[in-house]
Amino acid sequence: MRLAFFRQNNLSKKLYRELKLWREVVLPGLSVVGIIIFVRSVGLLQSQEWLVFDQLLRLRPNETVDQRVVIVGIDEDDINYVGKFPIPDQEIAQMLNILNSYQPRVIGLDLFRDKNDSANAELAPVWRQNANIIGIEVALNRKQSFNVKPPPELPPQRVGFADTIVDPDGKLRRGLIASKTYTGELKYSLPLRLAQFYLDEQGLKFEHGRRSYDPIKFGSSQLVRFLPNSGGYVRTDANGFQMLLNFRSHSQPFRTISLREILNKKVDPNWIRDRVVIVGMTAPSVKDSFIISAVKNTLYTTALGIEESSNQYQWIYGVEFHAHATSQIISHVLDNRPLLKVWLEIWEYLWILAWGLLGIIVGLILQSPAKTLLSLGVISIGLVGICYISLIFGWWIPVVPTLLALTSAGLTTFFFDRDLRTLLEQRSLTLKRSFEAIHNGPLQSLAVILRSLGEEEIETEKLRSQLEQINRELRAIPEYLSQEMLSRNQSVYLEGKEVLDLQTPIAEMLYYVYEITLRRNFQGFTTIQSFIPPNFEPLAECHLNLNQKRELYLFLQEALCNVGKHSQGATRLDVMCTRSSKHYCLQIIDNGIAILTKTYQRSGQGTKQAQDLARQLKGKFRRYPNSPQGTICELTWPIVNHWWQNFFYL
Repeated sequence: MRLAFFRQNNLSKKLYRELKLWREVVLPGLSVVGIIIFVRSVGLLQSQEWLVFDQLLRLRPNETVDQRVVIVGIDEDDINYVGKFPIPDQEIAQMLNILNSYQPRVIGLDLFRDKNDSANAELAPVWRQNANIIGIEVALNRKQSFNVKPPPELPPQRVGFADTIVDPDGKLRRGLIASKTYTGELKYSLPLRLAQFYLDEQGLKFEHGRRSYDPIKFGSSQLVRFLPNSGGYVRTDANGFQMLLNFRSHSQPFRTISLREILNKKVDPNWIRDRVVIVGMTAPSVKDSFIISAVKNTLYTTALGIEESSNQYQWIYGVEFHAHATSQIISHVLDNRPLLKVWLEIWEYLWILAWGLLGIIVGLILQSPAKTLLSLGVISIGLVGICYISLIFGWWIPVVPTLLALTSAGLTTFFFDRDLRTLLEQRSLTLKRSFEAIHNGPLQSLAVILRSLGEEEIETEKLRSQLEQINRELRAIPEYLSQEMLSRNQSVYLEGKEVLDLQTPIAEMLYYVYEITLRRNFQGFTTIQSFIPPNFEPLAECHLNLNQKRELYLFLQEALCNVGKHSQGATRLDVMCTRSSKHYCLQIIDNGIAILTKTYQRSGQGTKQAQDLARQLKGKFRRYPNSPQGTICELTWPIVNHWWQNFFYL
């Protein structure tokens, strides 16, 4: 019962220590994740998220060209061909009549024609005779003088507004498709009107409530409304019914025809029949354009002769924007092409937190800086891949804050964990060094005295002298340990006042350890008659780190001391150092009778040190009988031939 209770109590203490360690390491990582979540919540990461969002949209695989939408772009060559700007109503009326002869389903005229005078007489009959022509207006400005009225001949259901919303960085990412004016009148955008006319022919009726932000449906399909905190946006103005623009991924997503081709009737009627035709300006001089970076190419970059632009700031014409927005609605309703959707805000923050926790786990498990950085890099690539694939299927998942949470929490946890473990290892190392110094010095001398007390009587003065020597050795240990620590572990304490510089060549230091150890007053050394100076030169090219050098010197000292303490009647002591093609070998051989004390039998501290050194060197330690009499203490370890093996080995 007591034993079980003791074990349970010991386990509880160990678990408490581990939890305390984790708390000290995990809390900084969690704090970093919390800071990143806070920074995102106040909108400081919006611009970065928008840039990554745009880049991921650009990297999507190519989609097919949308044949249902055709752009009639009036470019600089068309202006020169006509000879006037604005394009006269006569040419506009002629173009509309030719287009209608090709039987399009609906025509959107992205040109302002708000004057009711004699000049408009040529267009008025075209407005009245063709019920499939949609005009534009600007209607959402508070100041009426900034608004532009639609053609007076068009009824409200054949008018769509051309007002747009630009993000603070100047780029176009959202489309406003329904809104109330400042006078309270509900208005719809040109793309929504075009989609409404086109889909009505398919039997898909348009449904909307009285409020601008009410759900918008075409049959069973419902459009996704933009909210103030959608995706990377934070507390953004989401009045009216806005949609994130899911631009069609293609270098030339729509067929584009010039005004000249139509006026000269050089157009295949099949390009126009049953299509949505949008007429607008594609001339840089007109300034009907917006900045965008979410597409591979635009009509502007195409005109410059660039096949696929990598510029983050591209110009897109207003008519091209309307084509993308119209195509987005029609393709969603008819083809189930995904609209861009986002998670609820709580799920986004849980997503960020989950990846932050993953970073913390990586920082805890991996102790190597290289492994930690490599793992975080691979996981980051996987995270971006997940977000990229999700975007292809229509889901915008936060990337920037998630990446920051993953990497920052992982690195923070790693550094805190490394520092804490370094501190604990330093404390453990200090205790180990202290015990080594006591064991290899005073305790060795004390063992000799205790053995002598059992074998013969020692004079009081002699005993006092020996005990005083032990006392001096014990008092000297803190000083030399302090020197050892101050030297950044580049020295080792042996015995008396001996401190070895670990930067000294191995062969030289091993011989010095051999010499000073044999000077010690051990009974086993007094009977030795043959001393053959050892040759440590075979180890001259052995590459060991400072800690391994330290352990090797202590191994030699301990093996020699064991001969002095535990060998009786030894007349010969040989230290053999050899090098074969694959291994180094260090042997300490004596021919005395081993006195098997209890400490020696159960493998004392010296044996544990030798076994630990063998593990570090990936070698073997053995102690076995010498023939015909004596003991062999042997350490062997492999030779490292290649620099990369040596790097890994150390």
